[in-house]
Amino acid sequence: MSRDSPVTDRVHVVPLGFEYARVKEPILRWKADRVVPIEYRDSDREIPFVRALLEELEANERITVDRRSCDIFDLYDTLGTISAAIADYADDDVFVNLSAGSKITAIAGMIACMATGARPIYARPSYGPEASRIPEEPLHEEVAEIFELPRYPIERPSDVHVAFLAHVDAETAETASGRYRGVSKTDLIDFALESAFPFVARSEATTRKGYYRLLDRHVVNPLLEKGYFEVDKVGREKYVTLTEDGRNVLRAFRYAAEEA
Repeated sequence: MSRDSPVTDRVHVVPLGFEYARVKEPILRWKADRVVPIEYRDSDREIPFVRALLEELEANERITVDRRSCDIFDLYDTLGTISAAIADYADDDVFVNLSAGSKITAIAGMIACMATGARPIYARPSYGPEASRIPEEPLHEEVAEIFELPRYPIERPSDVHVAFLAHVDAETAETASGRYRGVSKTDLIDFALESAFPFVARSEATTRKGYYRLLDRHVVNPLLEKGYFEVDKVGREKYVTLTEDGRNVLRAFRYAAEEA
């Protein structure tokens, strides 16, 4: 006797901004079962038509709404929030609407889709007959901030590498406190053994020297090459800290360590 395969939900992850139809129409036309609206966490103003949209979605008995928030102008915060939402619904068909939010959320959403296999969508706006809805004045008169973005898509690190990034971040002291502020490689070996990561659990190593080689080959050297780790020697011990890129990548993919 055969069982029917489980039916997956259609999940729409939608960063919010100053859009209404471009968010609502894809949800209704593509019959989304779940919607994950991502709101601007630091906003001190409520947008009436966005509030109305959320109320409509929550009133729809067929749709489950999972509201989340982030700083939609921070690439890594947005990337982490979108990636975590995709991971939470990994067994469903996940679509990420790149039409609303900020330009940053569009970039982060596309990177998240490339890293996870979720499907990006875009709702092209209508400017009306003879482009009558094109504004006569620029949309913005002032610039709040100018910052550089990564020049290439961020490669998703493995779950093991994310776990080590998170461990180093958690165990690194703010100040030296009588010793180097980073995490020793000895501590990383203990962490690997306690966590029973495959690269140690499946090895034939039995000595500290053997574990050091495994740690360097599978963790430290790859993360050094990617620019996520820094290593400094203090006396006979080597200490590891995260670079700025390492901290940013951890912000984007920390959910993988939290799920492990």
